[in-house]
Parts: sequence; C-alpha cells; structure tokens
Amino acid sequence: MTDNFSTSTIEQERRSSLRLDMENELVAIFIKNSQGEEKIKYVSCLDISNGGISINNDEPLEVGSFIKIQTNPRDESCPAYSVKVLRCNVQDSGWYNIGLIFQSDELSKLETE
Repeated sequence: MTDNFSTSTIEQERRSSLRLDMENELVAIFIKNSQGEEKIKYVSCLDISNGGISINNDEPLEVGSFIKIQTNPRDESCPAYSVKVLRCNVQDSGWYNIGLIFQSDELSKLETE
C-alpha cells in the first residue's frame, strides 16, 4: 500500500507559510537551568515564519521543552514569545540547528502586532 502524499508534497505544504530571512540576526532565548533560574542567551536566527522560528545554538535544547524567545532584543517593547522545541539537530560544525514552534496563544499575539 502506498500513500497518496509524497514527502515533497508534505514539505511544500509545510513550507507554504511566508518566511522572513533573518539569517545571522541575533535573538534572545530565555532558558531555565536545573535550579530553575532563567538565563538569557543571544543566538543566531536562521528564519522565522508565522508558525515558528529556526535558530543556531552551541548547545542542545531538549525536544518537547518550552522556552521563551524575543525576536528583537534591542527593543525593550518587543515581547518574549513562548515556543516549543520541535527539533534539535547537531550539525557538522558541532552547533545545533533548533526548530521552535510558536504556541497557539502566541500566534494570536503575533497577528495583532
């Protein structure tokens, strides 16, 4: 039995949302350590869409965990959004390509700004 959908069809549908090229733009992520203390880390953004954001980081993030991200840390009025770690893949360089998905309540905030 074969599927009616090819991998390329699914990939095209997934990528149909508008993407903004933010390659090498700094974004701030807010992650909690094992003691529950929040730390701010500045990481390189690859791209952003209305569904999520892709970043490069020098350390992995746990898939399924939640963090906050601020897309314009230079602007104090820019809110931090709640995101879920969707994927975390190590690259040849040893850095991690991390896919983050906006939570549904955060999407409504993005649409009104």
